Amino acid sequence: MKNSGFILITGATDGIGLRSAIEFVKQGKNLIIHGRNKERLKETTKKLEELNSKIVVKTVCANFENLKETKNAFEQIQNENINCVINNAGCFTHELKPTIDGFEKTYQVNHLSHFLITHILLETLIKHAPSKIIVIASMAHANSVDFKAIKKGSFPKTYKAYSVSKLCNILFAFKMARELKDKKVSVNTLHPGVINTKLLIEGWGACGSSVENAYRMIEFAYNLDTSITGQYLKDFRIQKVADFAHSKENQDKCYDISRKQLQNVKFV
Repeated sequence: MKNSGFILITGATDGIGLRSAIEFVKQGKNLIIHGRNKERLKETTKKLEELNSKIVVKTVCANFENLKETKNAFEQIQNENINCVINNAGCFTHELKPTIDGFEKTYQVNHLSHFLITHILLETLIKHAPSKIIVIASMAHANSVDFKAIKKGSFPKTYKAYSVSKLCNILFAFKMARELKDKKVSVNTLHPGVINTKLLIEGWGACGSSVENAYRMIEFAYNLDTSITGQYLKDFRIQKVADFAHSKENQDKCYDISRKQLQNVKFV
């Protein structure tokens, strides 16, 4: 990958996102880091610039629980020279929590917000191709999605909500790979490993490995040739996911529903 442009990392002020940002600046990569807290973004920027004074770090602040706020924030960077987007931010909750937009929190933060920002940045990714979109999913993805329920606004909760959101991540990545195959923009999704992050502690307790291992998976995806697209990556190789995710019909259904759910923010 060329390194003159920016790598955008969502959820970059802690966990996997922060570790990835640190490793990328050590390599001299320019970054746009996303977070929902301005002070933490400021602290993270200072830390990264101290590691490498030659790189450029920009920030975008948005709470993914608010789609209008997210849209407005990411539209401010849509003309930047971005050639890699790493959709990393995620959450897990034990309760059924609706957002201000009326969607289940996990579904919106993990899937719908990234669907939105990827489309906002699509033009600049194509313009500055070859480019990459890397979607952080999970081996804990569900085997299927009840599209009828999702379409009606009936969302699963807790562990099922998380697993469904991760399957939606994969469906979205596979769909976008098909759409962008002739644009020199690759789209791959990956399982970062069972990593000790706030999300893992909240959902399953601290029982994973270090964030450095997750970064290595992201680096593996980042270094793949752009001809490799529409793949699910795990343990540093291409692996199969649930049969449901390989269905073009299911990919299209997930895409169409997500697009309609974003009509209120008029993202296209």
